[in-house]
Amino acid sequence: MNNIIYLQNDPILVELNNSVDKNSAKRMIAFKYFNNDINLLDDYLKDKDNSQNHNTYHNKILNPKSQLEFSF
Repeated sequence: MNNIIYLQNDPILVELNNSVDKNSAKRMIAFKYFNNDINLLDDYLKDKDNSQNHNTYHNKILNPKSQLEFSF
């Protein structure tokens, strides 16, 4: 019984991690849970030490995919 793993099921963090646009997700979560106060949300995220939420989607490095060409 010592090998129990506790999963983090915080709905705020799950919703923020699943979002593509982090800035708009933060505004929506602040409206939904923190009475539209983004500063309280930032304090909550600092307490949770969730540093991966500070990046936005457009700042991530994406590898371009090449187009598959067929020779007929």
